[in-house]
Amino acid sequence: MPIDINWQLLMPELVIASTLLLVLVFDMVDALSKTVLGWLTLVGTGIALWVSVAMRLDNTYGTTFGGMFAVDGFSLFFNIIFLVSTMLVSLISINYLRGNSAERGRERRQGPYYLLILLATLGMMLMAAGNELIVVFLGLELMSLSLYVLAGYFREHSVSSEAGMKYLLLGAFASAFFLYGIALLYGGTGTTSLPEIAAAVASGSSSPLLLAGMFLLIVGFGFKVAIVPFHQWAPDVYDGAPTTVAAFISAGPKAAGFAAFLRIFTETFQNLQPEWSGVVILLAMLTMTGGNILAIAQTNIKRMLAYSSIAHAGYVLIGVAAANQEGVSSAMLYLLVYCIMNIGAFTAVILARTSTGERLALSAYAGLGFRKPLLALFLTVMLLSLAGFPPTAGFVGKFYVFKSAVQAGHFWLVAIGAVNTAISAFYYLRVVVTMYMREPAGEVDVAPYPRTLLVGLVLAAIGVLLIGILPSLVLNSAQNSAL
Repeated sequence: MPIDINWQLLMPELVIASTLLLVLVFDMVDALSKTVLGWLTLVGTGIALWVSVAMRLDNTYGTTFGGMFAVDGFSLFFNIIFLVSTMLVSLISINYLRGNSAERGRERRQGPYYLLILLATLGMMLMAAGNELIVVFLGLELMSLSLYVLAGYFREHSVSSEAGMKYLLLGAFASAFFLYGIALLYGGTGTTSLPEIAAAVASGSSSPLLLAGMFLLIVGFGFKVAIVPFHQWAPDVYDGAPTTVAAFISAGPKAAGFAAFLRIFTETFQNLQPEWSGVVILLAMLTMTGGNILAIAQTNIKRMLAYSSIAHAGYVLIGVAAANQEGVSSAMLYLLVYCIMNIGAFTAVILARTSTGERLALSAYAGLGFRKPLLALFLTVMLLSLAGFPPTAGFVGKFYVFKSAVQAGHFWLVAIGAVNTAISAFYYLRVVVTMYMREPAGEVDVAPYPRTLLVGLVLAAIGVLLIGILPSLVLNSAQNSAL
């Protein structure tokens, strides 16, 4: 039987694919400045964002490819998260890839960089809209393979090559768990279609194969979104990867992993909630506590943000554990907020670099509040948002995640989340104290701000403050888009 394809439903993905092809063609024109590729990526992603928002407002929903690809409010909301993240990362990459006086020679390699960014974005969009486990797996691998190359993109740096290799080996290990889980689910239900699996579960099917497959999916997703105890790759990859790539990995791919996680577990496995909710609650507690405690011991700001990212995955798991519509919508809101503020924090780290390289040691930020007051102010906003202080978006995200858990009766989980929020404030505020209350050991190198990096940081700060003051701007959309 021929499959009827509704191309209108695929417009955001088609725009990204078209942008990818244009970047490939323009990259072959040697006379053209490679900086144009960054702007082309930015414009194409912006058009895809506009299309996704228009489809969301017009309720252009449906399924295509024989029901394997579902376009609904949920997938379109996550498209917005992915595309906003990609736009911010593309914007800050334009100046970053030129390098500084100690890091010349990168301009010729901008083409593959933006191609990989777009391929990873396309994979994320497939994951969010996948209504079939095979489609989710294809999106996962398209995203992951692109990220492995991006993590080791600066091959002349041994730490970048090491980051790419570690990410590849552990990522392949996680993919094997995920694929084996799909095989067991197929053995238990006879299908890989999410609606058909949900129907089998609703009919009372709970074979050992089904349960084993479900828990292997948790392991596979656990690696991809870096939750304890599957987090070991994150600090080394974030530290060794180019900083713009670390920002990208910490944002969109994490949201994509949770998008598939939410669709599969809160919709497909809804009737098996008693079997998996206890595991998710335990993982949320371990992830929040482990990430925050390990972050305290870090003296490198990129590794600190890596462990912070792990802890934030634990906060999202609180919304997953709530397993209700409020929990799903709060997790979606939190992921949007997290992506903006985390990319903003990494952008500030890039802007703080000197003529000799990036300023990664926390002690190197001493006196930054007086030598670079504008940068220190923006970095402070991002850190306060990550810590969950009002009136930032981080506070709004945590508030609604905790609220959903209280409504589900998980009071101990909320208490542990609140304690961890207090713990996280220590290492975030430590950076602020260092910037404003410590004298620098030597002369602080004050370099001019690259314009695209500064614009990216300003946009992230505006987003963080605007959502913090007017949360209804995105909260209502998240609630209407929840599964």
